[in-house]
Amino acid sequence: MSLNSSSALTPIFLVGATATGKSDLGLALARRTDGAILAMDAMQVYRGANIGTGKPSAAERAEIPHGGLDLSDFGLSFDVAQYRKHAAEFLREQAAANRRVIVVGGTGLYFRALTRGLCDAPQGPDELRAELAKLTPEQLRERLKRADPAMLERLDASNPRRLARAIEVVETTGRSLREWQEKTPEPLVPHFTAFWIQREKEELEKRIEARVERMFASGWVEEVMELRRRHSLEAVRRFSGIGYREIGESLIMRAEGDYRVPPWLKRDIFVATRQYAKRQLTWFNREPNLRRVMLHGAELPSLDAPYLS
Repeated sequence: MSLNSSSALTPIFLVGATATGKSDLGLALARRTDGAILAMDAMQVYRGANIGTGKPSAAERAEIPHGGLDLSDFGLSFDVAQYRKHAAEFLREQAAANRRVIVVGGTGLYFRALTRGLCDAPQGPDELRAELAKLTPEQLRERLKRADPAMLERLDASNPRRLARAIEVVETTGRSLREWQEKTPEPLVPHFTAFWIQREKEELEKRIEARVERMFASGWVEEVMELRRRHSLEAVRRFSGIGYREIGESLIMRAEGDYRVPPWLKRDIFVATRQYAKRQLTWFNREPNLRRVMLHGAELPSLDAPYLS
C-alpha cells in the first residue's frame, strides 16, 4: 500500500547525519503545522535504549504524536520490513487525523525502503542468522567476498548488519541481494519532500562531542547497566547502537553501583560517532531529490511554502 498526495498531506523528510539538529527542526515544524513525527532511526526502535539513541523526551512525545519508537524489546532482532509495516500503519493513522507527518532520522536504509520500496528477499534460517551474528566484520567481509563479491562493492562494508544480510540472502536463495533489490515493489511514500540537513565539518564535530557529553551527564552509563542487568552483557555487546557495547564492556570488572567512566571512553565513542556521521553523509550524498539545508549555530529555518503546500 502506498500513500499519495490525494490521500494525505505530503510527508516531509528531514534526513542527515547524527547531531545536525534534525530532531529540533522536526519538533519545530511539527508544532507549527500541528503535525506528527515518524522517527527513522534503526536504534530508536528498541525499548530501554533511550539516552544513547537520542530518543525524544517523554514531554515531547506527550506533546506531539510520535511513531517509530519502542517497537521491539532490547536484544531481539528488528528489520526494515517490520519498520515499514509500522510506518504504513502510522502514516494511515495520521492521514485519517489530517496530520502531516514529519519523518526525521538518519537511517538511510529506512529512507530508501519508504521512498523507493522494500526488497522482498526472504529471511534466512535462524541457525544461519545466529552463526553470522557471531562473526567479526572482517570475517563477514571475507565470507561475502567468496559468496557475492559484486554485492560487497555495493554496500557499507563496515556495517556488520548489512554484510550479514547480504550473506544470508545469497546463501539462502542462491541469488544476490542485488537481484532481489532490482525487483523491488512500489514505494510506501512515492510523493514527498526531503531535506538533507547539514553542518560544516568543524561545527558538526563540536556538536557530536557536546552530544556525547550530554548523554553521559543524563545517565547513559546507568541506562546501559540497567540493560545489562535486565538483558545480559551479551545482549548489550550485540546491540549496534554506538556506545552501548563500549560502555558495557568497560564496566565489566567494576563493583555494582560503581559507574566511574574510564578517561578514554568518551573519546572512543566520539570517534565512533564521527565515523558513523561520515557514513551517513556518504549514503545521503547518493540519494536523489534531496533539498540541501545548511544549518549554522542555533538557527532553525522555517521551511515554508511551497514545501508545505
